Amino acid sequence: MSTLEQIRQRPILIISILGLALLLFILTAVDRPGELFTDNHTVVKVDGEKIDYMEFQKRVEQQQEQLQQRGYTNVDAAQVQEYVLQQLVNETLLKKEFDRLGLTVTDKELSEAMLGATPLPYVNQMVQSMGVPSASLLYDAAYNPSQNGLDPQQAQAFQNAWTALERDTEQMLLQQKFLSLFQGTLTANKLDAKALFDENATTSTIAYARKDFSSLKEEDFPVSAEELKAAYKDEKNRFRLAEPQYLLNYISVDIKPSTEDLSAARKEVEDAVNGLRVNPGTDAVSGNGKFYVNRVSSTAEKMAPALRNAVTGMAVDSVAMVAFVDNQYTIAKLLDVTTSVDSVLLDFAFINENMAADSIMGLLNTGAKAGDLAEAVVQHQDSVWVSLLAPGMAPMMKEEITNAETGRYFTPVNNNGNAGMAMRIRSRKAPVQVYDVAEITYDVVPSTATINKLNSDLRAYITTNNTAATFVSEGTKSGYQPLVATVTPSSLTVNGLSDSRGAAKWALSAKKGSVSNIYTDDRDSRLLVVALTDVYEGDYEPISSERVNSYLTRRIRNRKMAEKLIADYQGKGKTVAEYATAMDTKVDTTNVTFGQSYVRNFPMYESNLIANVSVAKPGEVTGPIALNNSVVVFDVTKVDNSGRTFDFENDAMVFNQREGASSFERNLPAVLLGKKKIDNRIQNFYSDRQ
Repeated sequence: MSTLEQIRQRPILIISILGLALLLFILTAVDRPGELFTDNHTVVKVDGEKIDYMEFQKRVEQQQEQLQQRGYTNVDAAQVQEYVLQQLVNETLLKKEFDRLGLTVTDKELSEAMLGATPLPYVNQMVQSMGVPSASLLYDAAYNPSQNGLDPQQAQAFQNAWTALERDTEQMLLQQKFLSLFQGTLTANKLDAKALFDENATTSTIAYARKDFSSLKEEDFPVSAEELKAAYKDEKNRFRLAEPQYLLNYISVDIKPSTEDLSAARKEVEDAVNGLRVNPGTDAVSGNGKFYVNRVSSTAEKMAPALRNAVTGMAVDSVAMVAFVDNQYTIAKLLDVTTSVDSVLLDFAFINENMAADSIMGLLNTGAKAGDLAEAVVQHQDSVWVSLLAPGMAPMMKEEITNAETGRYFTPVNNNGNAGMAMRIRSRKAPVQVYDVAEITYDVVPSTATINKLNSDLRAYITTNNTAATFVSEGTKSGYQPLVATVTPSSLTVNGLSDSRGAAKWALSAKKGSVSNIYTDDRDSRLLVVALTDVYEGDYEPISSERVNSYLTRRIRNRKMAEKLIADYQGKGKTVAEYATAMDTKVDTTNVTFGQSYVRNFPMYESNLIANVSVAKPGEVTGPIALNNSVVVFDVTKVDNSGRTFDFENDAMVFNQREGASSFERNLPAVLLGKKKIDNRIQNFYSDRQ
């Protein structure tokens, strides 16, 4: 039989061989063949729904841009990532619910909410926080950059801001639709509103005697393992986990100047002050990089209070020590005092670059209003006060405005790159006294010797105490204070400490009981060491957890204490005063309203007291009854029903806020998460210091 004939008779075998050969070729051709069979683009899975890393990273960058636009320039990247990740998780949960309910937002609805006659307040707030007067101007700047004199990089930033705002607005509209569905079901009817009114319409005055559990010794009320197990079984759902938890103890050491560092710095600053007094200007510190000189030209009213108090009344060329705060010295030297115009009232108009600027200027200066020249003037703003002493005011621009004619539009030569800008001076404020001050700061920083000692001391400690148990037990003896924290795969910091991602990430793969190396933050201002004390990976936080064990032990012990005190004092009096004598306490009074969560003189949420008062008969002694941390005997001495009359609209509104849609909204993410699982992989995408 020929070879060809044999191949024809065994097609399945041949196809299998070819497929295997192709697979081997692919595996040898790629650098990391394992990635062909793994999901390496998912940053987190929420109930099986994947969130892609690229979408996550894009949102992180947008959030960072927004923070920078609002003036936040030193935000920890890990905190931004953690915030964005939680947003995406919540949005994913909401989207699943929106899809289930068939909720959508049309283009018309979104456009009306952002660019309509009355945009959403959130839209206006966000746009104005970016320094843009309206959403329409933000959209125009983003998608018509040439008409606004913007370069491509500026336009891209505005486009990113618009996209983020559009997404957030759509989510807000969906949430409004979603919550409106509950306003028809989780809303007060007449019975609900009347019940709430009745709960708050009557106030009872009680005389009471109370005995606290603290009067008993805890060791007299042991809690057995069997009791803990039974209580845990009853309250297990209270301790449900959405993802694994890693329990840490950590030591954080601030890198601060030592006493020797502070003494040396004080001497250097005193020498600088003496030098400034005898040398012209700031020559005495110009060659010393430890001193930073900031020239301030300002009226007294606009200075920082400490600087103003030091400068006013000083003679020119005199020097004063202004402050020493947070290891920073501030020195002031008064260089000159002059008289100048501080502020001017301006009109601005930005002329379309495709129009003849001279003709438009002529129209403006012959009475035409900028608002009436819609095609020629792309943007205008009238009556804007501008300070000529503002730090961002360029000297040449200041000179042009100072010398310009009042009442006529002109095109400034030094216009900071604002093409087509014209301005008109309406008026100038009267000249004021202007102080020219050299504000000199000196930061006291830890010396190399101080940093080395802090490092060596901490390293010696963790070398000796290299288990979680001794790391904690020996801390106080060695001058350290081990603190407690919990991290999860979602955590990008340890207890919110900046630049602590490395320590959090270490915990996720560390061996229980081990101690980490020393981590520093990006500013070298802190040393951090963590010890992994326990890991909870099941569906519930275990009974061995200190938090769970402590909570259940307290509940069981308090119940036993209450039973003991009730047995001791039951029937020991016919009046509250007699009970008070038996309890070795005094009679006190307070007011109780059924609808309140706090009763004066008692801890929060004493529901058993409120419930018993609501059904007690005036003049009859009730108790002793168990409260959260005490037992109490009381007598209703007065019932006040003289409150307001029933108002359905008002009481229905209060009901909805407490128990209706508004209350539901506050807990919405937790409700939607329920028993769903979160598989967080974010730590796989970042190094320790990113």
